Amino acid sequence: GSEANDLALRLARAANTRGASRCLVVEHAYHGHTSAVIGLSPYKFDHRSFGGRGQPEWVTKCPAPDLFRGPHRGADAGRRYAEAVAEACAAEGEGGVCAFFIESGMSVAGVLLPPAGYLASCYEAVRAAGGVCVADEVQTG
Repeated sequence: GSEANDLALRLARAANTRGASRCLVVEHAYHGHTSAVIGLSPYKFDHRSFGGRGQPEWVTKCPAPDLFRGPHRGADAGRRYAEAVAEACAAEGEGGVCAFFIESGMSVAGVLLPPAGYLASCYEAVRAAGGVCVADEVQTG
């Protein structure tokens, strides 16, 4: 699993025609144990006891689409959470983004399922910014 995400990161960087290195992730995400993907995993990099050394400069952390504990709930929650991802993409300007990593079912974040429309809106923004979208299924199987 970790190796799959490590490879996805390397492929995203190699395929990026803009030379972008910026990767977007969501809070509490877990993408594996290799050195590279610890850098994509707030669950790890936010906690030194889990091997983290803080958020890498090439990573932007977006709010987790948490309908239970997060600030957005209701029918428009997916759109509102996706706006944070779109804003992160826009902040990169012409350089664009390299990749957006997200678990389809965020296990370590408390078994969160993304709200309706969230993934489609995020993927649209990331692709428009030149990035690829990585649907991490490692823990969800």
